[in-house]
Amino acid sequence: MNAFADVDRSGRGPELLDYLDDAHRGLAAPKRVMRAGLTVPAGHSVLDLGCGAGHELVELERAGLRAFGADSSRVMLDASRRRLERLGLPVRLVRADAQRLPYADGAFAGCRIERVLQHVADPAAVLAQAHRVLRQGGQLAVLEPDWGSLVLASDDPEAARIVADAVGARVPHRRMGRDLRRLLIRTGFTDVRVEVETVAYASIAELSHVISLERAAQAAWSGAAIARGRAEALLREQQELSESGAFHATFQRTTVAWARRAGAAFR
Repeated sequence: MNAFADVDRSGRGPELLDYLDDAHRGLAAPKRVMRAGLTVPAGHSVLDLGCGAGHELVELERAGLRAFGADSSRVMLDASRRRLERLGLPVRLVRADAQRLPYADGAFAGCRIERVLQHVADPAAVLAQAHRVLRQGGQLAVLEPDWGSLVLASDDPEAARIVADAVGARVPHRRMGRDLRRLLIRTGFTDVRVEVETVAYASIAELSHVISLERAAQAAWSGAAIARGRAEALLREQQELSESGAFHATFQRTTVAWARRAGAAFR
C-alpha cells in the first residue's frame, strides 16, 4: 500500500511526519517559488488542500493570509493543530476527502495543493473541487513530482531505464508532474503557467534524499521487469560510480503550476 494514500491506516504516522519535516527543509526552494507565484492579497482566505503536518499553514499565516487546512488524515491534522497552537496561530482545520470538500462555492481567494494529486484516486476530481471552492479570479498553486523522469548514466542503459521506470512504483499517479497542465486546462482553469525544476545528482547519497535506487531495483525485479542479477549488477555499478565521483543522475524533482479560475482578478 502507498502509505500517503491512507496515512491513518498505514500505521506509519510518525515515520511519515518525520518525512514531511525533512521534505519541508529539502524542498525549501520550490516551496518558496510556489508561494511567490500565489499572489493573493493579504487578509484573504487560502486553502491548503492536503495540508499534511501544517508547515505551509504557518507560512500562509505569516504572509498575512487566513489559512485553512483540509486533510483526510487525523494524524496529519493533529500534527497541524499542534504546530499552529504552539506558534499561537489560528486553527482552521477540517478532516475531509479532497474529492468532496465541505466548503461553499467560491469560498477562497487562493488554494494550494502540494504533493497530493499523485496519491489520490482521482486527481481530476480533486482539481474540480479546488476550482469549485475558488472565487472567480481566484488562484491555484500546485507542486508535484514526476517520478518517471529519473535518468541514470550507466554502461547498461537498458537496465538503468528499467530500474528508473520502477521509481515510485507504488504511487498511483507517479508521472503527475508532467500531467498538470493538461489536467488544469481540462478542469477549466485559465492562465496556466508551469515551471519544472531539474536536479543533477553527483552521488547516490545525494539522490537517496529523494529516491532509493535499491527500492526501485527491488520493485523492478519483483515485477519481473528485469532479472534480479542484472538489477543487482546495476546497483553495484552505480555504487562504484558514486564512490569514484563519476555518478550522474537527473530528476525533475518538482513541477510547479499556477492557474486561475476564470473571472476578473480581485483586489
